[in-house]
Parts: sequence; structure tokens; C-alpha cells
Amino acid sequence: MQKLQLKDDQYCFVCGMQNPDGLRLEWKVEGMTTTAEFIPDQKYQGWKGILHGGIIATLLDEAMTRLACVIYGGAVTAEMTVRFVAPAPIGQLLSIRGEILGERGQIVDMKASIHSGEVLIARSTGRAIKV
Repeated sequence: MQKLQLKDDQYCFVCGMQNPDGLRLEWKVEGMTTTAEFIPDQKYQGWKGILHGGIIATLLDEAMTRLACVIYGGAVTAEMTVRFVAPAPIGQLLSIRGEILGERGQIVDMKASIHSGEVLIARSTGRAIKV
């Protein structure tokens, strides 16, 4: 099987600055953690005034696997579990944090969370595979 080639063409839905329909998040990496902030627009809502759960899951996935990609030079999500805790309000600042917990060979264990102020919105755990 041929090795997967990961190329960044700046069109990632979450962080791609060339994607006019993307979220365009800028991530800050410090050691084994990454952080970003996001104010969701109404176009990303599910129920009125509430951010769609799929966008929340996407943000958590990006926080974890993007960090694994930066740290290890390439990684893709293998599995992910999301726990939704509170609704994420449209138009309010969300703080996103991802963290590498450890690695075993090609597997990277990760976690992430999203807060609105002091309120936990969602958290996730996951595994990525280095490529």
C-alpha cells in the first residue's frame, strides 16, 4: 500500500485561509497543546441561536489532529468520541484547546475541549495515526 501524502493547500475547512467558506481559525501551538478562538456566525447554527453539533465536533477534531500533525509531521484521525455538555451560543466567543496525551508507535492519544467563558460546551478524546 502506498503511503498517504498529506498536502496543505490552505483549503482546510477549519484552518485554511484560502477557503472562502471555511472557519479560518488561527491556532497557537505551545508544547503539546494548541488553542484557538472562534465566534460562530448564524450560518453555522442548528437550532435557533445554537451552534450546530457537527461544527462543534469539527472544531474538536481539528484541535486534536491538527496538533498531532504539527508535532509528528503528519497524522489523520483514527477515532473520536465527543461529549456535548452545554449548547454553544451563536455570536459568543468560544475557546478551543487540544492536547496530546501520549503516543504508542504510530498511534497518538489526544483530547480537546471547547468553552464559552467558564462554561464547558463539549469535550472529546481521540486517536490519530501518524502518516
